[in-house]
Amino acid sequence: MQNKKIKLVSVLILVFGVISMQAQNMLFVKEKSGSQTSFSLTNIQKLTFASGNITVNKYDGSLNTYDLTNIRYLNFGNNETTGISPIEIEANNTLMLYPNPVTDQLNVQFISVGSDKVQIQIVNMQGQIILQQNIYSQSGINYTTISVSQLLNGLYFCRLQNGGKPETIKFLKN
Repeated sequence: MQNKKIKLVSVLILVFGVISMQAQNMLFVKEKSGSQTSFSLTNIQKLTFASGNITVNKYDGSLNTYDLTNIRYLNFGNNETTGISPIEIEANNTLMLYPNPVTDQLNVQFISVGSDKVQIQIVNMQGQIILQQNIYSQSGINYTTISVSQLLNGLYFCRLQNGGKPETIKFLKN
């Protein structure tokens, strides 16, 4: 059952990645440990998902293999358009969701630079706000839990508005 979930998540990541790749030129692989690797799409020959791993095959013949259970997210982005380096992107991504996929309780973790009112929204694929929660954050790492047991199975977005630019992460409800 766990392998089927990993394969489903892998396929969803790949599908959404390929759709978004049309205007993108970078692949960012962020591991749960916090380390992030960036790849130029022009240097990638093939991405494969097999045996619970993702393998990045580059044209120079080198391989990078990651265990899917250790991946926080894969992100396709356009480094040239934003002018933001991968290190700055990593520093600005403070939102983390787990478990993903989720069944009942979605844990939300984020970093706040001060005490402030924070809005968390669950949005469906049509852009409709399904759930909304307001909390007060403290400076540093903050945690909250959102009950998603009443949601239908499918793909959703969690949007965090924490003073500055909103952050959004996809998650799968099983």
